[in-house]
Amino acid sequence: MTLSSFLRCLALPAFIAYGLFFQVHELHSAPLKVMGPPGPVTVAMGEDAVLPCRFSPVQSTQDMEVTWFREQLLPFVHHYQGGQDQYQDQMLQYQGRTELWKDGLTEGSVNLKIFDVQLSDRGNYTCFVLNGSDYDEAVVELKVTASGSAPLVTLERYQDGGIRVSCRSAGWYPRPQLLWRDPHGQHLPSLSESVTQDQRSLFAVESSIILTRGTKQNFSCWVRHVLDGQEHWQNFYFSDSFFHNAHPWIIALGVFLVVLVAVLIIAVYLCKIKGKREEQLAMREAALRDRDAEIEKQAEELAWRRYAMPIEEVKVVLDSDTAHSGLLLSDEYKSKRREEKPRVVPDVPKRFDLWRCVLGHEGFTSGRCYWEVEVEDRGGWTVGVCREDVKRTGNIVFKPDEGFWAVGQWEGRFQALTSPARTFLSEIQAPKRIRVSLCYEEGRVSFFSVDENIPIFTFTQTSFEGKKVYPWFWLGCGTRLKVWP
Repeated sequence: MTLSSFLRCLALPAFIAYGLFFQVHELHSAPLKVMGPPGPVTVAMGEDAVLPCRFSPVQSTQDMEVTWFREQLLPFVHHYQGGQDQYQDQMLQYQGRTELWKDGLTEGSVNLKIFDVQLSDRGNYTCFVLNGSDYDEAVVELKVTASGSAPLVTLERYQDGGIRVSCRSAGWYPRPQLLWRDPHGQHLPSLSESVTQDQRSLFAVESSIILTRGTKQNFSCWVRHVLDGQEHWQNFYFSDSFFHNAHPWIIALGVFLVVLVAVLIIAVYLCKIKGKREEQLAMREAALRDRDAEIEKQAEELAWRRYAMPIEEVKVVLDSDTAHSGLLLSDEYKSKRREEKPRVVPDVPKRFDLWRCVLGHEGFTSGRCYWEVEVEDRGGWTVGVCREDVKRTGNIVFKPDEGFWAVGQWEGRFQALTSPARTFLSEIQAPKRIRVSLCYEEGRVSFFSVDENIPIFTFTQTSFEGKKVYPWFWLGCGTRLKVWP
């Protein structure tokens, strides 16, 4: 073989090897790219939302850092670094409600799951991925919807030669469309329309029309969701009989008014004759009503005290083996405050490792008892009870389904931690001293404001499942609690 033919034989393998090397080099040097979904993510209120986010090329996730945030980087919605979730600077609104799908990291997926979505969660979220010195981000829009009630049609009154008919539907988000239709599906113009929003920002819509004589047909009121097109409607039949029935009604009203005027004249005449005696009788009746009202008030007070005051007042001592390392208990284990720098504590199974919680030392399996908690609030708190088998490591959702029954100042609002959505107690001022009452046999946990001597909230027919129930506490930043007696 000549030298030239030998070189020609080596040319093809060398070219292939060079191409493979160039492709591998390009793969490793490709910039990091983060991608979100092509459109917004729409979820119904109360359900769980998954915000998709992917990155490429897929690389080692050992040094990867993932941050989901909204308007600003800190505080964040969710943060992942060093192979685990970080919660130190998480927004209060999302504490215990987010989860990063780590199973998809090796495939380039950093999806975020948000539990129990509320209207306040709607808006833009930024998915930020950092790997070494390379980073990129993508924006994901979350839309939250709510489907309201079926429309309610009511006949209001006779007006302008016809009958005024109203239609109302509530519990929607965003604002729905409310339409009147005739039997042929044609829209009917409305006389008036009103739109209101409740404390949860849910819309209620109401519309009225006037139907006149000669319309012997079926009509319907439709309410339509503007995002997903979901519709509810109510059919009703309208005939001239409504107008025929109006005449005897008017006659009866006239007779009633005549009789009423006659009775008033007679009453005035009798009052002039027996004015003094009637006045004395009125004063006596007023005194009797006042006495009855006082007796009723005392009876209600006695009933409330019997309901609010359990038989046994218990002494609650905090259990240091359950306390999070960021909580500092007093020497007598009657008070606690939150420390920003965690302490070194023994690693025992019943200790809360992520949330700054602590339990009472003694639990209950029967009886009626109560204890009081004094709060120095600077950063949120919750008090209540929990079952002995509640989750104590990692993410915890504080709600009755998970074994927690509590109230507190959470995310800047005084509320009861109910399920599926929390109950905001906006009409009650967050107390400085609160009484927790437990009736194990009846499955009832009640809370009372010692400051104002009024009930706050009651969980009824709870399911303790025969397990022991312990006093439970959670502290926000800078908050102190003290248990009485």
